[in-house]
Amino acid sequence: MIRTGTILDMDMTSLGAALREGWDWWTGELAAMVPARWQTKERKLSGPRAAFDAEGALWLDGAALDPVAEGARRQLMPVVLPPAAAIATRSMLPRLAPRDLSRMVALELDRLLPFPPGTAIAGARALAEQAEPGHARVPTLVAGMPQARAAALVEAARTRGIEPLALLWQSPDDEALTIDLLPALVASGAITPRRDSRPFWWGLVAALFLANVGLMIWRDIAATSAFAAEVEAQATTGSAARALAGRLAREAALRRQLVAERDANDPLGLLALTTVALPEGAWVQRYVWTGESLRITGYKAPGSDIQTALRRTGRFASLQTSVSDPTAEGGGGQPFDVSATLAGAAKPKEGGQ
Repeated sequence: MIRTGTILDMDMTSLGAALREGWDWWTGELAAMVPARWQTKERKLSGPRAAFDAEGALWLDGAALDPVAEGARRQLMPVVLPPAAAIATRSMLPRLAPRDLSRMVALELDRLLPFPPGTAIAGARALAEQAEPGHARVPTLVAGMPQARAAALVEAARTRGIEPLALLWQSPDDEALTIDLLPALVASGAITPRRDSRPFWWGLVAALFLANVGLMIWRDIAATSAFAAEVEAQATTGSAARALAGRLAREAALRRQLVAERDANDPLGLLALTTVALPEGAWVQRYVWTGESLRITGYKAPGSDIQTALRRTGRFASLQTSVSDPTAEGGGGQPFDVSATLAGAAKPKEGGQ
């Protein structure tokens, strides 16, 4: 752990390493709290692997790798240890999470393997498939090697352009059964690991994607809120506009009604119609129009029919001949007195409307 009093005395490199160590410890503690059945299984390394032979040469895809120039870009991949670089043993150990099992093996390494204390690293793998049901201990494969030897192999791989992603010991009986010793070597402080930056960049991409989604959601919410505020601000104006539109519509309907009534009861138009409809030779002495009824008196040519002539126009109904107002003959024609009502005439409304 980091002592608070020494933080101000650290340079940036040491401070960064201390922060990474603290972060790894904290995430490891959180991971250890997850139930064992929910924890992810051991990572399966796929892709090409570089391997050391018994003479210490590093091989990749059937070709021996030569040293590369300093500062050249390195390939990140697993590296297989030489066959005799590590020794292994089987022991019955408690059922523990992988991280806790590694810690216990590191503490009891001098008891499990013949190495002096503080000089070796080791890794372990529980063989759960070989455990007996109900037992608290399971067969565990433990592999270890000298710390200096492991650090030298990592450095040898780096000089040949390979950055070890894992330092794998393979069981002679089953090459698929491997133990990664790189975490123990890194924990010992013998090497400075080169961290795989791919998770960081993928995490950054995911974070930016989520930030973009969040920004779009925020902008949508802001636009909706602004629109709602604008609608609310315009509510009074909209109500006034709707009221004005309703008043204009009522006034327009009233104007249309007045125009229709005027056209139906236009005295000049009715006079012109009557003049055209009267038979030839008839002339009017008296013309009385009350808005609902029309009375015409005058003289006509002998044999002409005033009622029939007016009825043909379609504007007059209830045509009657009146004798209450006798008219003296004169002017060379027969007198006539005809009363009629207008067909479809609208009665005037009371109240002046």
